[in-house]
Amino acid sequence: MIESLRKIYGIAYLSSRWIIRQPVWLIQSTLSLIGFAVLLYAWGGLEGLKHIIIAWIIGGLWGTGVNIVGQEVGWHRMMYLHDMFIASPVKPVHYLIGVFTMSLIFPIIELLVMMPLAYMLNAWNILFISLLMGLPVLLASIMLGLIIVMRIEKPINISAITNPISWLLVILPPVYYPAWILPEQARIIALTIPTSAAAEIARQLTGLGTSINILYPTIIVTTWVIAGIILASKTIKWGLN
Repeated sequence: MIESLRKIYGIAYLSSRWIIRQPVWLIQSTLSLIGFAVLLYAWGGLEGLKHIIIAWIIGGLWGTGVNIVGQEVGWHRMMYLHDMFIASPVKPVHYLIGVFTMSLIFPIIELLVMMPLAYMLNAWNILFISLLMGLPVLLASIMLGLIIVMRIEKPINISAITNPISWLLVILPPVYYPAWILPEQARIIALTIPTSAAAEIARQLTGLGTSINILYPTIIVTTWVIAGIILASKTIKWGLN
């Protein structure tokens, strides 16, 4: 057990060196959160701020899997660092957990910024349920990110794929805004996205409105998780070939 933890720590440590070299990425993430909070406050007052807690937690966890983890694995492939890991006693599970652990720095920073907002709004239930609904989204996004990076011949281009997927599936579907403002048919289509489906469940469970029967987004999120695990298990091979 201790040996496994050492391997995971080693991978996480090596993958986290960018934090020292380019800490401005963390500052950029924090400033983006503040900017969106101002916009949602202007749109919906204090109620709008409650929506950003849901959106930023679920969106942040989605981006961690599909973007941060995907790009880190792609970087290791491009620099042939995975050859070093393969030649070492590190197993695939150690590698993936280590990379994932490093990637949690972004959602942790965002959560720390969210906590004063949750305190001010007395919205701890929204924070907790958003985190709960963000976990299956995180799992689905990790699987999707790995599937993408494993299928790209030249991973140097990985960010050109993962960045748009990360942002578009948070900005366009009803994640920052409630799905009930859309026409019914458009609502059904929009909620087929895992981020918007998870956000809809969180909104319903916290009393922020109902757009559709909660069973529908629940099935959507479950389907994405199962499909992601199945597809990733057929795609991911140690050696990252």
